[in-house]
Amino acid sequence: MQAAASPSPFQPPRQPNVYTDCAPLRELYDQVRLSECGLHGSSVRGGAGRPRRREEKGRPFTLQQSFSELPYPRGIMNNSNFCFMNSMLQALMFIPSFAQLTVSVSCDAQARQLCPTLATLGKWTLQYWKPGFTRLAMIAPTLMPRLPAGANNSNSGAPRSAVVPASQRILDGSVQEDAQEFLQKLLERVHEELKGWTFVKGKEKLAVREHEDVQGQSKLLASIFGGTLESHLQGKQRQRDRVSVLIERYYCLPVDVGFAPECTVEQALERTFMTERIYDSEHEKKLKKTLRLGRLPSVLFLQLRRWAVTREGELVKLDNVVRIKRTLLIPRTICADETLGNTERAYRLLSVVCHRGDAVSRGHYVTYLVHHAATPAVLKVQSSEPGNKDTAILRLPPDAATVILCNDANISVCPAKNMEKETMYFLVYQKTS
Repeated sequence: MQAAASPSPFQPPRQPNVYTDCAPLRELYDQVRLSECGLHGSSVRGGAGRPRRREEKGRPFTLQQSFSELPYPRGIMNNSNFCFMNSMLQALMFIPSFAQLTVSVSCDAQARQLCPTLATLGKWTLQYWKPGFTRLAMIAPTLMPRLPAGANNSNSGAPRSAVVPASQRILDGSVQEDAQEFLQKLLERVHEELKGWTFVKGKEKLAVREHEDVQGQSKLLASIFGGTLESHLQGKQRQRDRVSVLIERYYCLPVDVGFAPECTVEQALERTFMTERIYDSEHEKKLKKTLRLGRLPSVLFLQLRRWAVTREGELVKLDNVVRIKRTLLIPRTICADETLGNTERAYRLLSVVCHRGDAVSRGHYVTYLVHHAATPAVLKVQSSEPGNKDTAILRLPPDAATVILCNDANISVCPAKNMEKETMYFLVYQKTS
């Protein structure tokens, strides 16, 4: 009797309505690694068999930038204080590259062990996409459970866990929390998991984390959200014109908005990156500090700083009006030389997370979807006109005058001016090229 073949470590999803390509985690990582090795400058075959140079010379590898078909949004139930999680999950669900990464991990047996948080999110994403259930609200996945003491002291090859200690807040929905803090904790955990497995390399028996760079950053996560800041400090050395440069990495960019009652997001960015004159008391020197955007990420997160501290030390919310458009061209004045090109600085708006309420520690979060989401209005028209069942439903994003509102379990289409009247807190953009 012939023995049954062992199951493949990678099993693509069998359900219909999967809107991204799926690949083993190692294959995705290899594409990132090969792009770093300079293969973007190699010759490829053009039309009629003629070799041609890659047009995208110098462009790093990025995951999928659009869905094969626009997914319909689904509501997420608010069982306690889940709105801060629900709002961020809705924004993440409509980032094609992140959705591709989560679903790919959930289909990869080895990756599921290395990246349990991503695997949980990927399984939940597939449930979110299941056909026939777009009118049913879902329950948010358990992404940050409490673990017993000592659970992360493992000698296995799994990566170090980024679990928040039980003595600290764990952002599990038991109390209302900040939506951006939840995203930051989630990305920290995913970043730690994606740094890969440890293996022994060569005769020197060096322990190597295969998926991280020399700075210890996750290469895959950086290919989606990773950007760099250049901090230029002038006047520190004896030579007055000598400039020292410090490179910092970020996944989310905080933006000042409290300088005026009303501004555009471009003006807020320019204000955030204004040159500062500071005094070095240790060396009794006046210094000039300038921040510049270095590498711009494929997906850009902007957090609008909507708080201030009073003289009494009280934290208060700022309701300043921030004007946004559906496209964003990062101002040239705040970019380093490598990002001055228009194609590198051009973004489209994907979603906006807004905060309702007067207090920083209380209130309610909602998300507006602008791009990469199918408007539910099309689904309603189809359900009310069941004449020709063979006609394919054309899934369209919201038009220029409308947006999709995700308010926990409720999904609706509303005028774009409704979003503009809200207190915008978190903006999600994607490069247009």
